[in-house]
Amino acid sequence: MLSPWPVQRPRNWADRVNRAQPAKVEARVQLSIRRGRPLGGDAWQKRIARQLGLTSTFRDRGRPRKRKAAAK
Repeated sequence: MLSPWPVQRPRNWADRVNRAQPAKVEARVQLSIRRGRPLGGDAWQKRIARQLGLTSTFRDRGRPRKRKAAAK
């Protein structure tokens, strides 16, 4: 162990960390890792991204598509 826990460790800690995650949760974790964005609830993610200058992690990759000109 590197350092003591800052709070009391839950009794079922090993079971919790070894339990399979639902596919939806796993997909959010993978996206967060791949894009370098905060992981959490939607409002919290966006607030923290603004504070840390990570708002670009929520935009699609690549150059924005050109908008079509309005017909005259």
